[in-house]
Amino acid sequence: MSSRPNARLARLLEETGWNAALLADAVSSVASERGHDLTVNRSTVTRWLAGARPRPPTPAYILEALSRRLGRPLTAADAGLTRAPTRTPDWSWEADPVHQLAKLTHSQLAPDRDTILGADVYSVAALAVPGWEDLLSRSWPGRARTVAGRRVGRTEVEALQSMTAFFATSAGAFGGGHARTALTAYLADDVTPWLLASASDHVHRQLLTHTAQLTILLGNMCADDNAGPLSQHYHRTAAHLAAEAEDPHTYTIAIRALAAHALELGHQQPALTLTEQAAATATRFSSPLTQSFTQTQLALAHARSQDRPRALHALHNAEVLHSHADQDPSDPFSSYPTAALYYQRARTLSALRDHPAADRALHASLRARAPQARRARALTTALLAESQLLQGHLEESLTTWKRFLIDYPGIRSARTTAALTTMRQVLRPYSAHPEVALLKEEAASL
Repeated sequence: MSSRPNARLARLLEETGWNAALLADAVSSVASERGHDLTVNRSTVTRWLAGARPRPPTPAYILEALSRRLGRPLTAADAGLTRAPTRTPDWSWEADPVHQLAKLTHSQLAPDRDTILGADVYSVAALAVPGWEDLLSRSWPGRARTVAGRRVGRTEVEALQSMTAFFATSAGAFGGGHARTALTAYLADDVTPWLLASASDHVHRQLLTHTAQLTILLGNMCADDNAGPLSQHYHRTAAHLAAEAEDPHTYTIAIRALAAHALELGHQQPALTLTEQAAATATRFSSPLTQSFTQTQLALAHARSQDRPRALHALHNAEVLHSHADQDPSDPFSSYPTAALYYQRARTLSALRDHPAADRALHASLRARAPQARRARALTTALLAESQLLQGHLEESLTTWKRFLIDYPGIRSARTTAALTTMRQVLRPYSAHPEVALLKEEAASL
């Protein structure tokens, strides 16, 4: 134990208005989110205040607990935790987003990547994102980029467009875990060097836009692969890159993705605030299609808060906007499939407990879903089966679960795996039913 009390931690604790026991409870709660059964009590916190230095990953849990209470990100130095991981996440909006992307991707490809990224904790405080105009006005060192090596141009832009479509199709068919490492390596080894190379301003902005879009896809893949904190980093970095590109369309999609993931993790109020920010930005700067995309997420966020009038209003807006929008099916960032719109409608109505209407929307989504979209079809089917069982329609539910099991093999997605686990749990009371036994036997082989 250090002979010097941790004055910085004491000051932060005083600022929170907590006592030692409340900090212990908060740290334990953050640790449990990461599946870590951490033993922390009032005496443990007293030892930290006296100068004891907890071993990783505990410092990261302390920082996140304090950050959530104070509403701002904190560093290890802020809390006097000098033995915290040496490379804890950098939440600053002053950093160069290109170098931040390079650091993130290379750390994931390094053999010691777990120690490089610290404790890997999702930060609620980091859900605060500068508004579009505020972020656009900032200046980063990356604006004066390196111009060594060969000059890049239209060929590299076309390569990025092609790879964006490829990785979007791959994730949609096989899940976020399928080609996540490949996309990480592509961004690290091919793309970030292009962003530091000599190029015209127009080409450079195009490269930044498509890199931001690939980074959104990687963040989505991480979320689908149960790597939530890393997903948060990628989505924030994508918003940063979009600002560098002066592209509000991609910025809006990035923060909508950040908000959607936060909502799935249960952070309702920060997610709603961020979704409202995305919707307001889309209204001012983006196409009807992007506005529709943000409005569906706003509908779900309001529904999760049981604000039925606002949820239905946002859903209506989304559907009207979608009906008038132009789409480019070849570009995943210029299209919003009707099947996805119906799926989001179903999730909103389900959150509002209108299960019959939600089921109708799920059926419509399945009818409209493209054949190659296996992951989305599996998730839609699972949601329908769960809803049918909830309403007491066992036979219909079993038929639907069977369709889910047809799509399930070969998908690498934490969300589809969770759906399979849910199937086993909700059918347990019906184990004596012959078809349930057969279904569980088939599921056991997966």
